[in-house]
Amino acid sequence: MNDAQNRQNSQQKFTIPRNLLWGGAIAAIVIAFVLFLVIFMSSSETPTAFLVRWKSALESGDETMYKSLWVTNARQRPGTGYQETVRLFRDGVDFEIDLGGASQPYRVPRYTNRFRIEGIPLTVYYPGEAQQQLRNLVIEKKGIIQQRWKIVQEEVVGSEFAPTVSTHPAQQTGMTEQPKGPVAPLVLAWKVALESQDLKAYTDLWDKSARKRRTSIFARAKDLMSQTHIVDLTGARYTAVPRHKNRYLVDNIQITLQNGGDTLETHTRTLTIEKKGFFRRRWKLINDQINVVSDAIALAPEVSGVDTVSGEASGGTFDGNAPLDTHLKVRQVLGKWQEAWEEKDLKTYMTIYSDEALITRVNVRDGKETSVYLTKRQLRAKMRKLNTMYADIQVSISNLQINGDRAVADVKFLQKFTGTPASGSRPAYSDYGTKKLNLMVDPTDGHWRIYAETWSRYEDVPDFPKM
Repeated sequence: MNDAQNRQNSQQKFTIPRNLLWGGAIAAIVIAFVLFLVIFMSSSETPTAFLVRWKSALESGDETMYKSLWVTNARQRPGTGYQETVRLFRDGVDFEIDLGGASQPYRVPRYTNRFRIEGIPLTVYYPGEAQQQLRNLVIEKKGIIQQRWKIVQEEVVGSEFAPTVSTHPAQQTGMTEQPKGPVAPLVLAWKVALESQDLKAYTDLWDKSARKRRTSIFARAKDLMSQTHIVDLTGARYTAVPRHKNRYLVDNIQITLQNGGDTLETHTRTLTIEKKGFFRRRWKLINDQINVVSDAIALAPEVSGVDTVSGEASGGTFDGNAPLDTHLKVRQVLGKWQEAWEEKDLKTYMTIYSDEALITRVNVRDGKETSVYLTKRQLRAKMRKLNTMYADIQVSISNLQINGDRAVADVKFLQKFTGTPASGSRPAYSDYGTKKLNLMVDPTDGHWRIYAETWSRYEDVPDFPKM
């Protein structure tokens, strides 16, 4: 009896109160959450990428952006270089920075998260003269929960005036800078990664899932990293992709590849950039399309003979305000679309349409229009029925007009449809109409696709084939 009572008393003695258990569980959750913030919310930005942001802040003249790059107490101390640069901002001078001439970032001894970058060539454009400078930067990761690179010191280590230069080169040539949007820093980081042949920095710019989906594209760009890149962003176009929030297309980037001073290849690149991330959304590459320039140049002298759109009077000249390369690409898409229709290749025909495509059929009677709207799925069903109705189909395009830019094209043409029935008891059917197409570059793969189609038919011509 005494033994049983002793065991019962021991159990009661070491019982942990329930409120302590709950308190311990809550404390564990809090600790785990803090560790999560420390590990996953810390910036993965490389020193080179931060350097690009510094360049962007100076060249844009944005004092607020420049201020945000600094450690607060370093900004307030005299002699760190902050006040001198801000004074230049307020005097209205322009900056031009060549990151290619800077040293590689290296770790400062005895400081775990502090790096130094030396010999950054910089030009300060004063009214009537320009000053060549070399600057050094000391940057360090700062922050308790979310660590980011910040400037600790910025020093001018050499300067020389060039009085013959009166203005910034962009002002001398009368150039107007094209709006670049929020993706400009990433594009600059991409340029630096290519020109410095820094494969890790280039890889870090990609969205991981997009890199896996586009293995061949990434592998091609990776292979080229062994060559010297000269990246020209002067003619680059920055276009917000319609119907896709937080997605940009940057095209017409000129690239020259060299090896030992010899030019190996010239091509253009098209970047698709999108904001990615769950907790911290950042701009990431989702495509880096390599386009060979020489192909487009070879086609240009033969424009009058180009007949990528087959059929009657497809047009030897290019009507519309779209750039030449857009004309060529859209005509190729139309040729593929036309051939697939005539060959009854329904699978190829439907791949030219975006999944979001809206198809409109317009009948006009006595000046009144009646419209019917179809989805891509409904169009596929109707085209399948049309293919069984006619043994032979002919589609001709004339009066082709293409307007737009390098990412969007509005296309208009006259279309003649001729269908010969499978049964000899019915005569061939033929009609004319106006077709309008809205094509855009699909950001997922860089291909042109139809996003909207409108076919207009008047009642004074034979009935459109029952589809």
